[in-house]
Amino acid sequence: MRTIKLPCNNDLRKQCIIDAMEQHVLTKGFHKASMSEIAKTAGLSVGQIYRYYAHKDDIICALVEQLTQKRLQFMSSFLDKKDWLKRHFSEESQETHNMRIMHTEIQAEATRNPVIAKIYRESHIRLQKRAVVILTARYPEITEKEAIARIEMLVTLAEGLLVRWDFQTRPFSKETYKIYHQTLNNILPDTFN
Repeated sequence: MRTIKLPCNNDLRKQCIIDAMEQHVLTKGFHKASMSEIAKTAGLSVGQIYRYYAHKDDIICALVEQLTQKRLQFMSSFLDKKDWLKRHFSEESQETHNMRIMHTEIQAEATRNPVIAKIYRESHIRLQKRAVVILTARYPEITEKEAIARIEMLVTLAEGLLVRWDFQTRPFSKETYKIYHQTLNNILPDTFN
């Protein structure tokens, strides 16, 4: 585990703590990431961490918030069906690999920790609201409820692809691309009749 260079600014120290938490989660999960290990990786003492975060859950919440902000910025691209499967799921970069692990870890933690479940639900609602704004701007003829249904279907498809990543044959076959293209055309059509 690499030690993060100690910054002097409070916001930078908080970011070092979040980065250290992320490193440990990616290698061993939330439960095995101890505060002493996080502190060591962040280049701080455990006492210094508690100046910024009262509890380990607070660091997890900050990490979820940071990931939510990244997803909000990425939302427009996610809702663009052009080459969707190829752009998001054809190859595993380090970023995709880390995203898969983090997504799984956060979901698992949310099932057993009500604090994390709450922020995870709040994150979902914020992401959904942003997606609704984008979709209703693109498709003014659909209702908010229809936009939500389309978004949920696309998210379910994406999460399924992430969960089944190791079981999917790559490169994707032309038949796979065809099926996904048809599915995406149903979720995000070029025009509505």
